[in-house]
Amino acid sequence: MTDEKNSLYGGSQSSDAKSIDIYDENLHLAEKQKKIFLAICGVFISELNGKEFDVYMNTKTYTNVPKNANNIKEFGQINFESKDDFSARLFDRLQKTTHPHQFARISSMLKKMCSKMTSYSMTNSPTKLFYELSLEQRAAAVAKWSTSQKASIRQFYRTISYVARTAFWLNPYGIYPAIGYPGPDPEKNGPRFKGRTFPEYEFIKITEDTNDLEFDVVIIGSGAGGSVAAARNSVLVIEKGHHYHQSQLTLREKDGYEKLYELGGGMLSEDSSMTVLAGSNFGGGTTVSWSTSVEPSHFVREEWANDYGLIHFMDDDFVDSIKNIKNRLGVSSSNVIHNENNKILIEGCKKLGAPVATVSQNSASKLHECGWCGFGCRYGEKQGAAMTYLKDAKDYDVKFIQDCFVKRVIIENNKAVGVEATINNGDKKFKVNAKKVIVACGALHSPALLLRSGLKDKNIGKNLYTNPMAAVYGIFPNKEVKAYSGTIQSAVCDAKENVDGEYHGVKIVVGSCHPAMMSTSFPWKSPLQHKQFMLQYNHIVPLLIIARDRDPGQIKIDSKGLPKLDYKLSPHDAESVIAGILTSLKILVAAGATKIGTCQTEVEEFEIVGENSLNDPKFLQYLEKVKKVGVSNGQACLGSIYQMGTCRMGSDKAKSVVNPFGETWDVKNLYVADSSVFPTSAGASPMITTMSIGFYVANCILSEKEFVKKRQSAMLGTPNSTFTDNTNADKRSSRRRSLLSSFGSKRFSMSN
Repeated sequence: MTDEKNSLYGGSQSSDAKSIDIYDENLHLAEKQKKIFLAICGVFISELNGKEFDVYMNTKTYTNVPKNANNIKEFGQINFESKDDFSARLFDRLQKTTHPHQFARISSMLKKMCSKMTSYSMTNSPTKLFYELSLEQRAAAVAKWSTSQKASIRQFYRTISYVARTAFWLNPYGIYPAIGYPGPDPEKNGPRFKGRTFPEYEFIKITEDTNDLEFDVVIIGSGAGGSVAAARNSVLVIEKGHHYHQSQLTLREKDGYEKLYELGGGMLSEDSSMTVLAGSNFGGGTTVSWSTSVEPSHFVREEWANDYGLIHFMDDDFVDSIKNIKNRLGVSSSNVIHNENNKILIEGCKKLGAPVATVSQNSASKLHECGWCGFGCRYGEKQGAAMTYLKDAKDYDVKFIQDCFVKRVIIENNKAVGVEATINNGDKKFKVNAKKVIVACGALHSPALLLRSGLKDKNIGKNLYTNPMAAVYGIFPNKEVKAYSGTIQSAVCDAKENVDGEYHGVKIVVGSCHPAMMSTSFPWKSPLQHKQFMLQYNHIVPLLIIARDRDPGQIKIDSKGLPKLDYKLSPHDAESVIAGILTSLKILVAAGATKIGTCQTEVEEFEIVGENSLNDPKFLQYLEKVKKVGVSNGQACLGSIYQMGTCRMGSDKAKSVVNPFGETWDVKNLYVADSSVFPTSAGASPMITTMSIGFYVANCILSEKEFVKKRQSAMLGTPNSTFTDNTNADKRSSRRRSLLSSFGSKRFSMSN
């Protein structure tokens, strides 16, 4: 990949390295603030003192994975802040991952710490500033911040901790051999890559001489929804990210996150309690997905149809669209070979008596062992948008623009007539005139774009669902796990899928945990603890608990019109997550883990002893502590790899942003076709569902009155019997009549 940076707008823009002082006028630290910031960051990866080093070197290392004793020793002695590029790397990472408004909070806290009087609560020292403390004193202070009673201090800790650890582990000064990590996929230049051909794309070049462009339809976003919609229309697709040909995918963790993800893979929620991963590239989330390809659950479809008037999700057309999409992507559970990670999940579930199933993959029904696929599939085996629907669109002569940020939809006389966009980080502006505009920027950027465009619908940005994710780990000293290798996510346990009786619960899976992700998925407690943990890297099995959340958050926009993710895990959804954590720990113990740990800051690692471990009183006490501590109040490492619901689709204008055909209620010819239209949380990978929505909205636009007439007719008919129960038949029929009545009283034109 080329040396590029994620702009403030979220796309990839070529540029030389820039100082944080000149990158943005709001991203500035005074010299004393910088010294404090660096002194804090230096704590997380610091040299162990004599006693700590002796403990570290006596830590059991596992002989079945070749490791060099000198590498292990070097890892114990390494001190991040002693490196010449320490400052540059930290500020670069801060620049890539921090919104200006979040940086302002960091700056404010650092400013308080510049005074000995106001910094006392952070240092417990009345006479010294933070950078004047010894390393031991600094480490002790930082460890206390993670469990502080003050939310502002916990937030400050989480943000800087995440920046520091990722800045180190994305390129850890040759330390990979100490933990047994090979770096980029060793096969990346082998026959799997050389023996394949890949789609080639051309992009419209926007120059200073470019005049306004003219297209019938413009689609903003090239991910799951936008790509399928594009393959159904003659259009222009605008993508704020960049297209990297398979030959440009280095499969380095640093490149993968910084080039293919929103804000370099470092986006945090407003209170910094959640790490948010969202694709930002040509192909969107489909480029970096873990190949998981599942249909929406029956209870989700019934909820959307019954509670939101979206009958489409229960009829034969929807079933057919799902079938067509799965066929195009080659979705199948055949030819799946479980890696050691997934084998341990399966083994633990079977011993525990918990249900476990194989997960279907979008790999053209072929073998796909690609643990680096979260950084793009170099082999073209994963059938993401760039391998399928964008290729189809190209073949239909659809045009593309990359590295392009759409500032607003142009609206005249309550009708969308085009978009205003920029390239080169805002230096060049231009317009695209169009008869129809389809917004497919994802659940983060679609509501932001609508708000920037002047839409006043109070529902825009609300109903944000994140499928909140927690993690636990087990250590298996006699197994070479390598959580980053092989098929990423091939098994799932849904034992706790229905915690509340209304199908809000969790799914338990494994994931591809490369060093930076592994290091930040679990709490940092001291330099010694962190290095001991990472030394066992190849023997750690992380289980991911992904919740179907009931209670949503919200997307707001900052002063630049960029999305801010405001989400806090509710007590209700925290119960689901804890239920999943408890079950996951039991699965690991049943599978033979010798140590287990959680993402909770206040819960220590637990060592398994004895043969009847599941009934060991100490283990049961440990589970009680896990339950009591919980995961609320920002004291656990939480994440989100799926976002949805911020431009809700529905039949009631008062509760939704777009009508059942994907068109915004307030502006004609303006459509939304991505996961943001989900009425509620899907609780699983949204890719297939999002693609079906892109297919559906495109059909609505193409067929117009004929299609609308068919849809209205279907609404009066009987739903597919698979999803019908006699008890609710009259209720559903009444809702359909009410829905059609509302169509007669509200503007619902599909024409120009």
